[in-house]
Amino acid sequence: MNAALPNKVTPKRIRGSAKKRRLAYANAAGGDLILISYATAAADRLALTELCNSFRVMLIVDESHRIKRFKGGLWAPALLDISRQARIRMILSGTPMPQSGKDLYSQLNVLWPSGELTGPRDGFASRIDRDLRSVLTDIQPFVSRTAKAALGLPEYQVSVEEVKLRGLQAEIYELIESNFKRRIEDAHTWKEKLDALHRGRPIRLLQAASNPATLNANDSYYRLPKLESANPTLMERLASYDMLQVPAKSLRALELVQTIASEGEKVVCWSNFIHNLDHFSRLVTQNLGLPVFQVDGRVPAGDETRFDDPVVQPSIASESDTRERIIERFLTYSGPAVLVTNPASCSESISLHTGCQRAIYLDRTFDCALFLQSVDRIHRLGLPPGATVQVYILNTTLNGHATIDGVVQQALIRKELAMRQLLEGADLQPFNLSEDALEVAEGDQQDLEQLLRFLLGEGM
Repeated sequence: MNAALPNKVTPKRIRGSAKKRRLAYANAAGGDLILISYATAAADRLALTELCNSFRVMLIVDESHRIKRFKGGLWAPALLDISRQARIRMILSGTPMPQSGKDLYSQLNVLWPSGELTGPRDGFASRIDRDLRSVLTDIQPFVSRTAKAALGLPEYQVSVEEVKLRGLQAEIYELIESNFKRRIEDAHTWKEKLDALHRGRPIRLLQAASNPATLNANDSYYRLPKLESANPTLMERLASYDMLQVPAKSLRALELVQTIASEGEKVVCWSNFIHNLDHFSRLVTQNLGLPVFQVDGRVPAGDETRFDDPVVQPSIASESDTRERIIERFLTYSGPAVLVTNPASCSESISLHTGCQRAIYLDRTFDCALFLQSVDRIHRLGLPPGATVQVYILNTTLNGHATIDGVVQQALIRKELAMRQLLEGADLQPFNLSEDALEVAEGDQQDLEQLLRFLLGEGM
């Protein structure tokens, strides 16, 4: 901001205790750029409203789709109250309609707090269902879109590496895949086969390909219980896996991390499974001795209202840590370091590109939006001059053939093309994404049909 507007604005990040925040508001002056989280804005609604009454305020709501909830919530009502007192209002979002046109309701009301464009809530919902195109036509004059291609960023480099499943992990994957094949064979019609595949939870194949130990733990993000199977051989293999073998992808990722660190670089390692994050963090610490910074859903995000500024050592999370603070320590650490995280926690509103241009994917799901957003953490405007962004994708193979990772790879290539067209097109369009994280991770109808053909031996 200072580079774009030298000597024009004074950035001030508002966080810490309620007392510290009150003091910051009291000392606000003309030309200050107040940076504040959604949660803090909701907690300090009255103070911010008074601030707007005292100054000519321009309100900018970044990642505005975060206040898309059509009914209820705390953030949207707070921002609506604050926006009524602001002189100029602006919202920023790359995906303003992740689920449907109704996602626009709260965002548009921040721009027009009296509901001039939306009208009553129920009437807006009816209009969206009846004629979404007319709503988009009405707001189009107020929309400015910048395609990522227009930013002049160098293309990021992608290295897709095949990693062979061996030993116990290969046995576990084969046993789970065989269970799916039996389910499918017992079904008769195509629809029944798809239903059988869906009921079996395809994400289990992704877990086995990434780290079978994740099958032994509950997953809070996906609300997925640990695997229970009637197959005693499978359960026996799973019970002893963690003690007997390191997952194939983890071993290859360790080699990549070591190489990247030897070049003096930082790297972010992505996995969708919490247990795998814990596992890989320990692995890096024990085998490479590098500083590891871990961020996942157990670390509070953007809720600094509950915390005073802690004094903590690098890579050591404390009870008063936030994701923002851990990432700041990662980026400012002097020397190579590793950030271990999941796309659900760090795929939005976080910039890593100034200090990190390397990413390793221990696993990916069918959720293309999360994948692209995670890549954008290191590939965005403001890259250091001459920087090359490198993305490593690890896909497993079994006996020389692709696993579910190969199906995901093909699906994401197809989805990325379609999603880029939506993101960079001139017209706004809803993404029609489900709010159920597990449903998105396991794929849409086309993904399931492709996975079914793969399991039936019909290729990808």
